[in-house]
Amino acid sequence: MKTFRLFAFGLIIIVICCAWCLAAAPSETWMSMYVGGQKVGYTHITFDKAQLDGKEYNRAQTYVKTRLMVLGTAVQQEVRTVVYSDERSIPRFETFDMTSGGRRSSVEAKFGDKEIKCNVIAAGVSSDTTIPIPDGASLVGDPMYALGTDKLKVGQKARMYYFNPIKLSVDPIDVEVRSQEKLEMNGKSYETFVVSNSTSMGDLTVWMTESGSVIKVLGVMGLTMQLETREAALAGVETGYTPPADLAVLTSVKADKDIRNPRDVKSLTIRLSGKMDPKLAISDSRQNVTWIDQPDGSRTAEFIIKAEKFDSSKSVNLPIKDSEFTPYLKPTVYLNCDSPKIKAKSAEIVGKTKSAYSAAIAIRDWVHKNMSPQTDIGIARPATDVLAAKYGVCRDYAVLYAALARAAGIPTKVVAGLVYLNGSFYYHAWAESYIGKWVPFDATLADEFVDATHIKLTEGDAGDMFEMARVFGHLKAEIIYFD
Repeated sequence: MKTFRLFAFGLIIIVICCAWCLAAAPSETWMSMYVGGQKVGYTHITFDKAQLDGKEYNRAQTYVKTRLMVLGTAVQQEVRTVVYSDERSIPRFETFDMTSGGRRSSVEAKFGDKEIKCNVIAAGVSSDTTIPIPDGASLVGDPMYALGTDKLKVGQKARMYYFNPIKLSVDPIDVEVRSQEKLEMNGKSYETFVVSNSTSMGDLTVWMTESGSVIKVLGVMGLTMQLETREAALAGVETGYTPPADLAVLTSVKADKDIRNPRDVKSLTIRLSGKMDPKLAISDSRQNVTWIDQPDGSRTAEFIIKAEKFDSSKSVNLPIKDSEFTPYLKPTVYLNCDSPKIKAKSAEIVGKTKSAYSAAIAIRDWVHKNMSPQTDIGIARPATDVLAAKYGVCRDYAVLYAALARAAGIPTKVVAGLVYLNGSFYYHAWAESYIGKWVPFDATLADEFVDATHIKLTEGDAGDMFEMARVFGHLKAEIIYFD
């Protein structure tokens, strides 16, 4: 069960950096990072001019280091991002590099007017992908600076788009200058503008000066970043390190009553309140979601989940070629099911099996038996990397299963959400495959039965799971019924 772990913290940090990493003038900034009042890392940002391919650009370099405790395991993560932008603050080239638990993933992105060409490298395996830029999108490396070259003004608003190097997507960000505020920090007083950034992965509040210097950031999960000296930023991370509180426990959703034998639960009715995002309220043949209006104007999402074992006699045969399933059979950067190694391993596992159900079970069982949990990996990895290493967290189990299943011709998507464990609901990833109907498969768990405490909040490709970051640390659970 140690493979249950929070898998999106690094991406939250990345979103913050992407949102304001460029400044209006050459500068160097150090910031400390805190969660729940405890130090978890630091950020170092530099901004200058640099030559690239014979042209001069604005260059922003960001280094983020975190040292966390997740389910009792120390997790260290380092993220390096370099963005080259033109005089209009439009990004032209970006490199992104993330390391954690001895694994490394990097992205190189070249920005055109209509598309972004990306090269992704993990475990020595390189893959290319092209990401379209939405028509009319204002793509920027620095949303703050894109508000204008004049003074910031309260009430200014803008919608822009930025490149997300983990999801490998172009995401919107809504920026608004909400107010002016005098901020006291480390014995100094700053006149700041309070700027809100709303993204698909969470809302950020940034306190910045008129010249564009960031003094403080408040993000999802209560993550706080504040301006420090170099020595103060490094203290407690590089020197004098004290393990912080367990992040997975801090961000888990505490249940209001205990669930006995959770892996056997076949029916669950639960209400999720707090900042529950409507985009995460997914209804399908397994779970149904309705909204309940509260007296204070808020809304609570009620999930009714029914889990049952699949009748193998109702399985369809392979291959499954209906056009409606094409999106769930194609390769992606993370689900690289067209890799020769993935295809060969999938064929070896499935053999001559024609039953989609039997093939899916064989793949699930193989992944569970051959993978080993390693909870200090905090980066997204393609299936080829997971197959080569054969260890990881729940996200890696789900990614490897999904890629092997797609290679076998089984339509499959990565899903993520909550699962009950020891009095709380923890964030978790698993998969769903179409074998006559959509059926969940959780390669992390020993039993093939996926119990009703699995609450699905996202579905699709591997990157879609990071949309849950919006609600981390904000949900409350009320269990109405379970059986």
